[in-house]
Amino acid sequence: ENVKSAFFLRGAKCSQTVVNAMKDMYLMKKPNSRMLNKRNKFRPFEDHSSLEFLSNQMDASLFVFGTNTKKKGHCITMGRMFNHQLLDMIELSVNVDDEFRPMSDFSGERKKSVMYGSKPMFVFQGDQFEVSQNHKLLKSLILDFFRGEIVEKINLAGLDRVIVVSATEKRIYFRHYAVQLKRSGTKIPNIVLHEIGPRMNWELRRVKSAAEDVKKESMKKPKVRKSQAKMKNIEKGNLGAKMGRVHMESQDTSKMALRKFKALKKRKGKGEPSSGQKAQAEKKSRSE
Repeated sequence: ENVKSAFFLRGAKCSQTVVNAMKDMYLMKKPNSRMLNKRNKFRPFEDHSSLEFLSNQMDASLFVFGTNTKKKGHCITMGRMFNHQLLDMIELSVNVDDEFRPMSDFSGERKKSVMYGSKPMFVFQGDQFEVSQNHKLLKSLILDFFRGEIVEKINLAGLDRVIVVSATEKRIYFRHYAVQLKRSGTKIPNIVLHEIGPRMNWELRRVKSAAEDVKKESMKKPKVRKSQAKMKNIEKGNLGAKMGRVHMESQDTSKMALRKFKALKKRKGKGEPSSGQKAQAEKKSRSE
């Protein structure tokens, strides 16, 4: 499966707090993200045809829609597409308890060492992620947004950041840390976390879950062709080329009829006369 791309877009009314939150998420998702600066008048929970059109145009299956209203405050809507059709989405209040802090508010040398685009680690704390269906959906969305490319092996030295999401009955706390490894005198290093932002306190608003039949269809895995019986002396190279080994009896090349070249003829030693010299010597002896 390819890495899922995401696009970020603003609503008709969008506060600077929401813009900063989306910009930070956009940086965390890089390079598989795209920020759209134009304001859009549609509302995702009422009409999502425009989102489906943009998803098809940009070949992106994830989106974040930011808006601001007097009733709900600063909100973002995170969602997913399946075959460029809306699958599910969830609306979150961003600046709950006035705790939002963007990346620009955090300073330090560890922040510079973090490579955005690398694979982060995830920590989900709280029973709500195991009990509540809405929290399970949010957990799945966060993993889809930020996990990056799926790999079988990874270098531990490349794990330089961790996303921590803690949930209570009313609040969800999103934190982002840089990881620093320090010597401990053993094989296992000491781990020190430095907060690099963004810091967001979320509150669940509206949720649109996927229909069961669509959800099953989206979770289907393509059938893998069953491997044929293993044949001896046949293997595949790193590029998928088929290679085989052929075992032959030892051959004596001296008895084979090969083309002869003058340059490959054996030369006689310096003390021995050549055939031409021998013929001249015989003629001289006869004439005498």
